[in-house]
Order: sequence, then structure tokens, then C-alpha cells
Amino acid sequence: MKSKQIGALLLLLVFVITGCIRTEPDKIITGQTVSSNHATSVASTHSVGKAGEQPLSSSSTVQAPVSLSFGQIKGDIRNIYYADENKAFLSADQLVLVDLQTGRAIAETAGMDFDQQLMWTTKRGYVAVGVKITTGNSSSGGLTTGGEVAFRAVFYDQMLKQLTTFDFSPLLNKNEHISFLKAIAISSDGTQAAYATNNGLYLYNFNTKKKTTVIDLQAKDIAKRSGIVTFEQIGFTNKDKTLAFKAQSLEIPVAPGKTSFDSCGTVSLNGSGLANLTFDDYTCKELTAYDQKLLLAEDFTIPSGRLLVMGTPGSKRNFLRLTEKGESGFVTGSDKGRFFATTLAEKGKTGWKIRVYDTSTGKLQAEQHLSSGGEARYMANDPIVKVFDDERTYIVLLGARQLDIKPKIVAKRF
Repeated sequence: MKSKQIGALLLLLVFVITGCIRTEPDKIITGQTVSSNHATSVASTHSVGKAGEQPLSSSSTVQAPVSLSFGQIKGDIRNIYYADENKAFLSADQLVLVDLQTGRAIAETAGMDFDQQLMWTTKRGYVAVGVKITTGNSSSGGLTTGGEVAFRAVFYDQMLKQLTTFDFSPLLNKNEHISFLKAIAISSDGTQAAYATNNGLYLYNFNTKKKTTVIDLQAKDIAKRSGIVTFEQIGFTNKDKTLAFKAQSLEIPVAPGKTSFDSCGTVSLNGSGLANLTFDDYTCKELTAYDQKLLLAEDFTIPSGRLLVMGTPGSKRNFLRLTEKGESGFVTGSDKGRFFATTLAEKGKTGWKIRVYDTSTGKLQAEQHLSSGGEARYMANDPIVKVFDDERTYIVLLGARQLDIKPKIVAKRF
């Protein structure tokens, strides 16, 4: 039974997870192969207009590349994470903290031995939350025994000095497990973790070492929790007073044979004020939580070409119309939430469209077309995109999820 649980969790986690320099206006780092610091050409366009309008193309000629100061970074950059105040993390052989204004590394630490990880910024420093999956030994029946899915948090100061680690396993009861990396969130002051298991939604205070229940998923009265059966993604919002979530729910009253459906909403830390929402023509799939707003991207298999933005606290909702239907299932929020980016494969799988929008108005701020150069492996996975509000810069990491190809970095101001 444990082997089957490990296998199921591994499949879930595979589906769940998910170059920094200040550039001059109208310049891009094109086709940057990070390990060799060699720039090649990628055509681009830039546009500004309202969401839903055709982009206004400028010259598609290649613009001058910007030099990168990444010579000290060892290995290929495989991910980018937000940090605080004009900084970002680059994940290569080491985890490197980079100043966006200078493009130079200001701190680094050994990379953690995680299969998947996320980074959180707190008032005290940074927290890496990751999962390590071990499959154990093969048995005569073809299954594995002794496997484990372990979630840990690693706390750093502002110069990436490791302070302490925290293992979530002791918080779990027998037959209880965490199924999703995005089902763990760290508060902005770094004192609390919210986490969801198959038994419920919980808070843990690192200072008091106290665990409290926000929502009990084992309680028989399913109506009391608005039909929620699983929390898949969570995040702190509203000055750490509220948890936002993406969940799976059942109809009330429960209908035999009916499967669960996607829902989203918020709940106070004490379990009060639960709002579990669904929409007739929109399916929430991906949550990005900020202090005063939530981005809820829709199911990419049934896109409507919109993005739901919800205010917190309160229930103000705004559906933003995007340029193309297909891009609304692939949304990345910016570091502070003022902008968001989308990715969409070109017809014929010849490259990627990258678009940046204003979160408040939905107006298109920038668009760029990145060619795959005829290399199919650059089209195998969506690019990693990060948008930095104060710098008005977006950075694209292409091919980072394909370990058999050199990733490319593209950075541009808008």
C-alpha cells in the first residue's frame, strides 16, 4: 500500500511543479547560452495596446545583445525565483542571489538536494521549500518498498547563510501525507507555515512549535467545509490574516458517483469566513497569491482567453481578456503583482509568444516572439518567465526543463 501511495504522490508532484540583469530599453539578451556566455540571434517584436487587440509590431530585426555578468555561476541555469527588492535567485549548480540592477551575484549557497523546490521571501531572509522523493528497492512483484516523499524547509538569512532546516514529516500522522509542493506556504514574516494534507489544512508556528487546524477534511459534515475534499495549492494573503487556496470539491449534497471539480477561494487563519467558489464558465487551475490580490489562471485544456483577478480582503473579481484564448492557461505573476506574463506556442511549433499584461487594467504591455531555431527540444516544455515590476523587465528561460539541451536566457525591458 505504501508503495502505491509513493507512486501516486510522485505522479502528482511531477504535474504540479512548476538570467537576471537590468537591460537598457529596447535591448534583449538573445539566445544566451548561459554556460558559455555566447549570444546568438532571436528575432523579436514589441507592442503596447489593450488586451484583446492585435499587437502593434515594431521592427522584427535583431537588437543588440546585452552582456551578462554570469561568469561566476557554475553550471546551466535551470530555474529563476523571485527574491526581494530588485533581486532574483538563479538555480544552477548553486543557488545564486543576483542584483538585477547590476546583474552581478551578491551571495550564493550550495544547491539543495530537492527534486522540486520553491523559494519564499520573508522579512528575515529566504526560505527554500522542497521535496525529495526516494523510491526504495524493487520487490519481486515489480513494486518498490521503503520509498519516501519528504518535504523540508531550509531557512536562510539575507546573504544566504543557512540558519536552520525544518522537516514536515513529524507533523504527519499515520497514513497522512502532503501531496503537492504548492500545498505548502510560508508567511511573509517567516514565523508560520500553512500546509495541506489528505486530512486537512493546518498552520504551524515555528516559534511556538504549535500546530493548529484550519479546516478538518476528515469531519463527516462535508457541507460545513463547502464540499472541499482536497487542497492542492495555498498561499498567504491579506497581511498573513487569510489563506487563499485552489481545491477539489464535491457537490452538496454529495451525489453518488460524481467526481470532484476545481474550486478556489479564501479562509481566515482561524477557519472562519470560508468562501469556496466555482464559476459557470471559468475553471480555476493555478493560484498566485499576493498580499492584496489573487491571480487564478484557468484550465489550459478548456481556455476562454481570460484571467481571474480577485481582491483580498473582499470579493471584488475582475476577468481580464487576453489576446488569444490559448494563453490564459499559462500565466506567471510578477514579483509584486503589478504585471503578469503568458506563454503560448507558435503555430507549427516554431517558437514561443511571450506577452506581458498590466494586472489592474488588462492592457497588453509587451510581446515577444522567440524562435526555437528549429530545435524541437526547446518546444517540449513551456519557458520559465519572470517579470520584475520595479525594473519593468521580463526574463525568459528557454529549454531549462530539458536536461539534454543548453538553456537560453532572454531579458527585455518594457
